[in-house]
Amino acid sequence: MHPDDYHDRYYRMAVLVLFSLALLASLSATAVHWFSPVHRALDMVIPPAMSALYAVLILVRARRPDWSTGIAQVGLAASALALIVPAWTYTLEALNTPGLELVRTLPPVSSLLVLLLVMLMIFVPPRRALWMAVLVWALVALPVLGFLFAHPHQLETPRGRDLVMAFGPVAVMVVALMPVQRGIAWTIRRLTSEHALMEFQLHRDPQTGVQSRRFGQRILADLVDARGRTGVIMLDLDRFKAINDTYGHAEGDRVLKAVTDCCSQQLLQGEYISRWGGEEFLVIAPDTDADGLHALAVRLQSSVARLRIKPVRQVTVSLGVAMLRASDSLSSFLQRADQAMYRAKGQGGNTVVLAVEDTDVVSASRTSM
Repeated sequence: MHPDDYHDRYYRMAVLVLFSLALLASLSATAVHWFSPVHRALDMVIPPAMSALYAVLILVRARRPDWSTGIAQVGLAASALALIVPAWTYTLEALNTPGLELVRTLPPVSSLLVLLLVMLMIFVPPRRALWMAVLVWALVALPVLGFLFAHPHQLETPRGRDLVMAFGPVAVMVVALMPVQRGIAWTIRRLTSEHALMEFQLHRDPQTGVQSRRFGQRILADLVDARGRTGVIMLDLDRFKAINDTYGHAEGDRVLKAVTDCCSQQLLQGEYISRWGGEEFLVIAPDTDADGLHALAVRLQSSVARLRIKPVRQVTVSLGVAMLRASDSLSSFLQRADQAMYRAKGQGGNTVVLAVEDTDVVSASRTSM
């Protein structure tokens, strides 16, 4: 896996874990307010609404891992709003209602503010994280702290002292630790990237320079587990044994290198090609649809057919194309692509065959020989 992919993977996992915890917290808050003897309108609306939002965001993240950044932004904005609104609403209500104590009506938002500040550290770029954390802290904490210091009898209660500690020293400490956390995170990411780069280089096929089968299987297994829109192309050189027999294995190796270089030039960032065995290769295309995958296969077919590798007269490939289905395992996914590729070879080669559901459909014409 490319070093940049490690950071993306950790980021997506962090989105899933933290928003799962946020869902658990909001469900707990919903239950607490539901069984409370006093039902306040805001308490009965915000926790269940946030529970529903977090559940939707988790489901979207499961189906579209590549949307993790947008999901994090939506979740953070909603979480901030869910803390700001109660802080101001209950503070103003306590100011305007004689005898109403804020320490009794304010929901437990202090601990959630600390959690939100930590999430800002993780999901927001360093240049924006600090000022956003200060802004969120000011909007949530200042009205409550101002009220408590203006009403000493409430400040001296256990809940009042707890709010002052949580909104004061604890929150300020979390914000102040942001530069330290960023430095640690940068060091960890650098070390991870260096390790990933070494692993990336070690898992190269020495003959062609593309990824090895083992590394390609690992990438594909992760994509299958994520259940995103993923496609594969099984590619096999036509009549390669004849090339080896006629021109020798040295020329055969040169042909393999030329073909893989040609194919690599057609791939976009995030797409991979692995040597699957002998003259067979697997192209992995994450976040694509059937039309895009088919177009890629046709480009690979035509670009290889245009290669001129002397003394070989012409080199062509047969390609089997398959999109990941909901019912697919890693094995069945590869098997459908492999069957489509053998169908292409059975038609004489230099052909793309697309596997649709359980039926292979020829979806490209031959390139002229």
